[in-house]
Amino acid sequence: MCMKCKFILAYCAALSFPTLASEFTVEDLNRSEDKQNTWVVLPYAFSTDSMGLTAGAVLLLDGFIQPQMTMVFTVFAGEDLDTQYGPNDTPDQARAKGGIYSISGYRPSFSDRLFISSLGSYAYYPNQRLYLDGSNSSEQNLSTTDPNNISPLQTQGYNNWFNVNFSYILPWGESKHNVLPDIQLRRGLPVNRDHVGGGQVFTSGQTLLGTELFYTRWTADRFTEAPSLNTNGIRLFLEHDNTDYPSNPSRGYAFKATSSIDFGLANSTQSWNSLEFDYKHYIELPTLPWMRQSVLAFNAWTAYSPSWDNNKKLNPGGILQKNQTPMWEGAHLGGWNRMRAYDSNRFNDKAAVYGAAEYRFIPQLNPMADQKWNPFPIDWFQLVLFAEVGRVAEQYNTELFKDMKYDVGFSVRALAAKTPVRFDMAWGEEGSSMWVMLNQPF
Repeated sequence: MCMKCKFILAYCAALSFPTLASEFTVEDLNRSEDKQNTWVVLPYAFSTDSMGLTAGAVLLLDGFIQPQMTMVFTVFAGEDLDTQYGPNDTPDQARAKGGIYSISGYRPSFSDRLFISSLGSYAYYPNQRLYLDGSNSSEQNLSTTDPNNISPLQTQGYNNWFNVNFSYILPWGESKHNVLPDIQLRRGLPVNRDHVGGGQVFTSGQTLLGTELFYTRWTADRFTEAPSLNTNGIRLFLEHDNTDYPSNPSRGYAFKATSSIDFGLANSTQSWNSLEFDYKHYIELPTLPWMRQSVLAFNAWTAYSPSWDNNKKLNPGGILQKNQTPMWEGAHLGGWNRMRAYDSNRFNDKAAVYGAAEYRFIPQLNPMADQKWNPFPIDWFQLVLFAEVGRVAEQYNTELFKDMKYDVGFSVRALAAKTPVRFDMAWGEEGSSMWVMLNQPF
């Protein structure tokens, strides 16, 4: 079993991981009132087969401009790697380079309940992996240089995307009179939320209605059928959060229903649509003397694409099917949030189911607490054990629960500048993967 080392850095979700849409303000009781906003600059470096030796830095800003806002910016560049269009072509050289930005929680002056967020990236990768055949029975073959191989297609190209999200907080539950709940933290744990979490749906907690405009252009120089895969469209969602602290819940539940559609306009590869439902549940457990917090976390997610036609091809003799979702949209598994032992978007089809369980605990021990030399606060470290199971299929039926994929792993997480940072390590049937990310997976 060989390890595939992967490093992806982004703050909130756009392509294949869910957005933390809940809106709230955080007051750190360990910091004075004039020092509530925090910022962090973190350099990083990693080496992978697909990107080579790569270095970059991320800037995280919390509480600037408006107290509920978070902004993240990162840039990276890698070493030169050999690239080629086909087995008989002369190799060229290229390097991974690009940037990602996230701006979340901006409240315009004309509305108390409307919040705007945006996430985007412009990046070039010398050896992307595109699973054009992402069925449950597809076999991974990373050793071939055959340009006709599709499991996965390994190609150089750009992965550029841009999303803008508009969320409206409904005057229900916790946000009926106070739009933004104020969460007071002491050493990273809420101290004013004992009465919050797990209440009656819609009459407690926070409920949002939202829409998201999305655009993605993913170029694949070696994919002759479609050298670029393009999609643009709109997402509609309803989200309800009934937890004590959305960034790191210890009790309660949350769910989100999403409908996405690409109308096939402008440069879109083809039209498609999909439906998703995501449910999360958290149970607070008794702690041992050396623990600050102990939690069981569960996640169930499912997706279905009514438009996907498994019996027709987009182009005669081609690979892409008629009105299918792109491999990073709709019913897909693999990557930093769902099925973490597998490549990003490893599995994709018309339907999918997924389930996960995590045991999370925060020990009393924190070597980084109250260190004067430390330029930013690290309020806790969290240790996690997790297991995941999931499957994609051509129809939404009982086949989804047969021959399911699985993985297990562990994670080390920390709360830095009020934002969870996580290092995940997972093992599955196709090997192991390592991820470094921001925010809890669910």
